[in-house]
Amino acid sequence: MATKSNPTATGALISWQVGGVKRTRLKTSGGSYLSSHDPREILGVGAANKIDSIEIRWPSGIVDKLNTVPLNKYVKVIEGATQAR
Repeated sequence: MATKSNPTATGALISWQVGGVKRTRLKTSGGSYLSSHDPREILGVGAANKIDSIEIRWPSGIVDKLNTVPLNKYVKVIEGATQAR
């Protein structure tokens, strides 16, 4: 959830690392005209049993980093709440 960036977090760069492999995704605004989509991001981990870390670079420039993230659960991330140091 964005607090300083745009409300939908469009343009946020989401990076996650699993078993030494880093993946990155750009948060987009959604589908086409008059379509609906789930605004949540689902991150793939393959056969891994844990996510090593997630980093979110918000459009505002704030960077949040999560180190302990449960699998098979939705996690609400608030911009600036878990800033990388």
